[in-house]
Amino acid sequence: MTIYPPRGMDAERAAAYVGLGRSKFLEMVEQGRMPKPVSIEHGLPRWDRLELDSAFEDLKTKKSRREQDSERLREWLSQENK
Repeated sequence: MTIYPPRGMDAERAAAYVGLGRSKFLEMVEQGRMPKPVSIEHGLPRWDRLELDSAFEDLKTKKSRREQDSERLREWLSQENK
């Protein structure tokens, strides 16, 4: 018998899967840094493992909002000083 990893996970398992606590994971979902859940039967929210993998990869390549905002501010200030 072959055992497969779950494709759909509840918030607790999804958070653990990406190495986060539940509250931090849900915060990142709200920020759009982690995917929103899909609603399966009876409105049960489940996170897709493949979408979690993709979001995790994106985190490695994207700069944080704070870094992006800082860069924009520096660019704007340098333009203003010319």
